[in-house]
Amino acid sequence: MKWVFVLCLLVVGGVAGVMGGLVVYRWSTSMQNDVKFVPGQVTMSQPPGTVPREGSELVVAREIYATRKNPVVADAQSLARGKKLFDIYCTPCHGVSGKGDGLVAPRFIPPPDLTSQPVQAKPDGHFSYYIGYGGAIMPAYGEALSPADRWDIVNHIRALAKKG
Repeated sequence: MKWVFVLCLLVVGGVAGVMGGLVVYRWSTSMQNDVKFVPGQVTMSQPPGTVPREGSELVVAREIYATRKNPVVADAQSLARGKKLFDIYCTPCHGVSGKGDGLVAPRFIPPPDLTSQPVQAKPDGHFSYYIGYGGAIMPAYGEALSPADRWDIVNHIRALAKKG
């Protein structure tokens, strides 16, 4: 009788081990068999009744984004909005004049002088990308600023360089 009990335990344990092995195998190989979609690689239509998020845009490579032209005209309204947003988000590091002399600049790696010739030589898309997605040290403000807000800040940065 004792041997029958041990034999039943071995059979139940063996079946449990095989079932556990199957679960582990299916778990570890299921992602290899799934269809993979890379963001931006395939354009998929939205289901009917979908409401788009405001202020969103596709994430693209920095090199491609740098080629984008500024769609916002640098008029007085854009420059005023850009100055207001620059004062909120950029002044702590870059300073009011954009020279990299903000209040927190001494505590970190100094930010670049936004009015210098090497920085001003970069295209508008470069600035908009860094404002939205950040850089090595600069934080990303893409969640706080819409693309139109970023272009207003770019217009203000260009105006800072003209002021001197």
